[in-house]
Amino acid sequence: MSTYARTPLRAAIATAALAGALLAPAAAFAATPGQTPATSTCHVTKSVASEQLGMTVTLANDLANGPKAELKDGKGKVVATVDRAHPTDLSAGIKLEAATGGKAVFFQRSQGGDTAWKSQPFPALPKECAATPGVVTYKLVNGETVAVGKLGTGHYRAEFVTNGKVVLILETNGEDADGYVHGMHVVLNATTGKLMSEFTDGRAGCTVTKVVPSVFGAGMSVKLTNSVQGPKAVLRDASLKALATADRAHPVDGRYGVRIDGANTATPKLGQRTQGGTMPYRYTAFPKLPAGCASTAPAKNPATTPAAVVNTPVQNGGQTTVVPKGAVAAGAEFKQGGEGKGLMIAGAAGAAVAAGAGVFVLRRRAGSTN
Repeated sequence: MSTYARTPLRAAIATAALAGALLAPAAAFAATPGQTPATSTCHVTKSVASEQLGMTVTLANDLANGPKAELKDGKGKVVATVDRAHPTDLSAGIKLEAATGGKAVFFQRSQGGDTAWKSQPFPALPKECAATPGVVTYKLVNGETVAVGKLGTGHYRAEFVTNGKVVLILETNGEDADGYVHGMHVVLNATTGKLMSEFTDGRAGCTVTKVVPSVFGAGMSVKLTNSVQGPKAVLRDASLKALATADRAHPVDGRYGVRIDGANTATPKLGQRTQGGTMPYRYTAFPKLPAGCASTAPAKNPATTPAAVVNTPVQNGGQTTVVPKGAVAAGAEFKQGGEGKGLMIAGAAGAAVAAGAGVFVLRRRAGSTN
């Protein structure tokens, strides 16, 4: 059962509509439900009937900005909006789900609770929009292909799908972007538009690896390696360049606030923090050694006391965006995994193909240069 009461939404929306009516110009008028879509290059709109009495919904689909739905009162005043950045407005009873190729579905209902949603597709973009210049396709390490579109200088966008639904969006807009999806860590470069990928989990004999997010700002990650020689953690930037390393012999890197607790045990843990002093570490367990693999003797006299953290990286306005739950939530995997086979950058023809699971994290940082 939903956390909000199962009562008609009309009262709340009517209040907003009344306020809009008092402020709207006298010349305002309502759009006609079901009108023919109006197109302009790679932008198309259509007005449809609302589940709310006396209201309409304008559906807009745009190649660069994605789908948007506006709920309007009888005077044409917008009282609620959903779009790619904010796909759900439960108080207004409207939401949308975007997919690849400019496709999207609009949902609406007149009551809350477990009332069923009514759906209809957004107007389709013209066929010529599918062949927009500036789109490059990359083949990832798991075999799928993903198209990267250039929207402007330093502004690139890539969509990952599961069962035809978008589950992760990487968009640079001047900042590198990375995320975790389909068993991979993926990074979109803001300078070149290249899409890089690596498996999050891997094993080679008695060596296991895992890639996890870092606390040091968007785009950064940590590669954890565990073997018979002991654990090793490498802090990397968005280009996967090593910034700091901790291992059994040197379990603490005080410059970057990275350490390994239990480096001489079978259960080592990575500790990360962005400041020194009394700020606590955030811990992540290393992957366990495979059965039958025994750790060798520990290094002599390893450092045990963490040094003061100095010159820690500044978080460059990184942003985290969780793709909405719902139809895409089944089999969700969250913002971590591990790694194995190496980084892969390759161009290939094809459309975006996906398999895997549902809720993902998108993080961004200042664009790197090559």
